[in-house]
Amino acid sequence: MLPFQIGKEFDVVTVSFDPRETATLATAKKKTYVGYLPPAVQAGANNGWHFLTGDLESIRQLTDAVGFRYHYDEATKQFAHASAIMVTTPEGKLSRYYYGIDYSARDLRLGLIESAQNKIGSPVDQLLLFCYHYDPATGKYGAVIMNVMRLAGIATVIGIIAMLLLLRRLSPSARKLKVVKLKSGGAA
Repeated sequence: MLPFQIGKEFDVVTVSFDPRETATLATAKKKTYVGYLPPAVQAGANNGWHFLTGDLESIRQLTDAVGFRYHYDEATKQFAHASAIMVTTPEGKLSRYYYGIDYSARDLRLGLIESAQNKIGSPVDQLLLFCYHYDPATGKYGAVIMNVMRLAGIATVIGIIAMLLLLRRLSPSARKLKVVKLKSGGAA
C-alpha cells in the first residue's frame, strides 16, 4: 500500500510486449485491474493508469531502450521473461528497476519520492531518504549507517544542550543540595 494516488502523484504505464495483443484487450485489462482497486482510488487510476500495445518494431525499440529482455518459446507458446517495475523521472529517464513479483512498499515509495525529485512525500520521507539509499545491485533501499550515526550524534548533542538549558533555568535554590541536620535521638 502506497500513500500516493495513481493519477495524482504518479502515473502507471503497463506495456504489453506481445504484438498480437490489441488496444481492445488493453482496454479490457485496464477495466479489470482498475476494478480491483478501492472505489476511492479508481477515479484517479482511470486517468493515471495507461495500458499500451504496439507493433513488433515499436515493442522492440521500447524494450531495448529500457533493457527489458524476453523470449517467445514456440514449444509452450508463451513468453519467457523477468517480472519488473521500472520507475522513471518526470523527464522520462529510468531511475529505478524493481525485479520480481513481490515489491517492498517502502522501496517503491522511496523510489517514487526520489525519482520525483522530492516533489512528493513528507519531511519524514526526506529523512528516510537521508538514511536509506538505493542499491542497484540488489534493487532495494538499504541503510547508510554513517548517515544514521550522524543523525544519532546530532540528536545526542541537541539532547545535551536541552538538558543544560533546563538545568540552568532551575532556580539557584533548587540547584543547591539541602542538608538536613538530625537532632540526636530524634527524627528529622
